[in-house]
Amino acid sequence: MSNGNTKREMSVRMYRPGLGDCFLLSLPKAAGEAPFRMLIDCGGFSSTDEELKSVVRDIATETENYIDVVIATHEHWDHISGFLQAGQEFDSIEFGTVWTSWTEEPGNTAARVLKDRFKKAKKAVEAAITKLPDDTAESRLGMYRKPITELFGFFGGLGAGARNKTDRAWERYLNRSKKKLYCRPKAAPIALDDLPDVRFYVLGPPEDPDFIKRKLSKVETYDEGKHAFAAFVGFTAAFAENGNSDELELKERSHPFDPRFRVLPNDAKSNPFFASHYGFATKDNNRWRRIDHDWLAQAGELALHLDSYTNNTCFALAVELGVEGKVLLFPGDAQVGNWLSWSDLTWEVEGRNGQAKSITIDDLLARTVLYKVGHHGSHNATLRAKGLEKMTSDDLVAMIPVHRSTAKRQSWPFPYPTLWERLREKCRGRVLLADSSSFKEINKDLQNSLTNKELEAFKSKTTHTKLYTEYRIEF
Repeated sequence: MSNGNTKREMSVRMYRPGLGDCFLLSLPKAAGEAPFRMLIDCGGFSSTDEELKSVVRDIATETENYIDVVIATHEHWDHISGFLQAGQEFDSIEFGTVWTSWTEEPGNTAARVLKDRFKKAKKAVEAAITKLPDDTAESRLGMYRKPITELFGFFGGLGAGARNKTDRAWERYLNRSKKKLYCRPKAAPIALDDLPDVRFYVLGPPEDPDFIKRKLSKVETYDEGKHAFAAFVGFTAAFAENGNSDELELKERSHPFDPRFRVLPNDAKSNPFFASHYGFATKDNNRWRRIDHDWLAQAGELALHLDSYTNNTCFALAVELGVEGKVLLFPGDAQVGNWLSWSDLTWEVEGRNGQAKSITIDDLLARTVLYKVGHHGSHNATLRAKGLEKMTSDDLVAMIPVHRSTAKRQSWPFPYPTLWERLREKCRGRVLLADSSSFKEINKDLQNSLTNKELEAFKSKTTHTKLYTEYRIEF
């Protein structure tokens, strides 16, 4: 791989589908050829069909109905809904190759086990939510129902219809091209003939299941969620209605009491003691004694683990522009386990002057000039000491696919205040938000941190329209 002296420019277009991710990368090919196009995600949390269709129509125009590579990072509605909501518009666009992670590879036993376990756990949590009393019936447990239901909005909502909707969007993405590349983080960086001096480093999802089970805590490396699926085993078993003998045996073993201590609800109602002391009537003064639904409170914590699991199986990508040159980081919504797994990776590549070079995540982070902020700027999708703090380039710019009015309606602090403040410090004010078409919010940071020349250069490389914000990078 040679390092040419001719300066080139590529662009990153961050669309505005609402609270969702949709990024179009355009990289120069050889002289006279159409640019190489890569689409990363297309979805919105509560976006209308028309909002997504407008985005996809613009993508079709910009790409002349051909996208070289399409990546959907993970199965959350705010990243994939456009493949369904704007399905007809996408039908006019040809996908060259679909890149997806090893978790989708046919015949991969480890991937199948992970997916089966996740699907069972998801159905169990959904079932638990439907059994939770509403706020008026039992405030002690009813308070869980609304936030858990909202959290399931990232999976497309509750119920079989929602599951089918999300599955259909994912299948439309996967099956739009016969050419698929199943990507592994420990494989060599991807190099394409059409793109001289550009390399794609696959960072995640991790193949070690211990990393997939980890979720963020106040201490970044604390393994708060490593044994989360042990809890899922009993929880999912409690909802098993049918199954093989092993599953039914597991359900039996999941009961908190031995059979001799159990009293079925109908039997209890006919028992004078329970009838008078347990509070079966809706407004009975003894209703506080009930423990029927107490075990369902765990659904909230398990729903968070489901969310973490999905984000930890995110397709995470670093794009290197030029030999040992500038880096663009697209981590999807990767959470702590995904980020931490990158530390185990080393890639052997051709460096400057044709010399062999070992590349680590620290090398890539230090050269990162564009960071796509994970999960709309939430607290749990940007690693601190082993992530943002290692991005030391003076040219660092961040893009946050956020829609604050939607987040506010859900009571989600996007972008998270502490992260928002640190991003502006690290980027010296050069933080682009999907729901803002001006520099007004960050102008104070820009004026205080950048020279006039740097400020004007940043503004000249940035374009705002109703549909997107675009940033251009020279390399």
